[in-house]
Amino acid sequence: MTGKNYEKINKIVIELTTCSEKRRSSTDDPVVLYVGGHEWDLDKPHYDDFERGNTDSFDLDVPENMDSSTFRYLCFKKRTQTARDDDWCLNKIKLSINDKVVYEKDNLNAWLKGEKSSFCAPDFKYGQAGE
Repeated sequence: MTGKNYEKINKIVIELTTCSEKRRSSTDDPVVLYVGGHEWDLDKPHYDDFERGNTDSFDLDVPENMDSSTFRYLCFKKRTQTARDDDWCLNKIKLSINDKVVYEKDNLNAWLKGEKSSFCAPDFKYGQAGE
């Protein structure tokens, strides 16, 4: 990793917006964020997150000594816990690192359902160039 300048990470905030136009776009299933070798359960206790048309914001606990080299990808997985179909439509992702927006993508309309219960952010580059 010589010649690369990786940013030390002190704060991570992820905002996810659930699609609003489809009747069954929300989910009660847990959603997990995967970044490099780390994962976070995205859930606010006693709150109905991932509802149709809503934006949910999560302040993530940052592991000690984390830097931007960790961010090789930004992926989500919906863990199915219910017997019924509980699809989720992800419309927008906004990732802020140290109070700076490093990734924002709108109009994704990415469905996490059935066999396709995971999604990786397209064109995600933060941390890959060592900038």
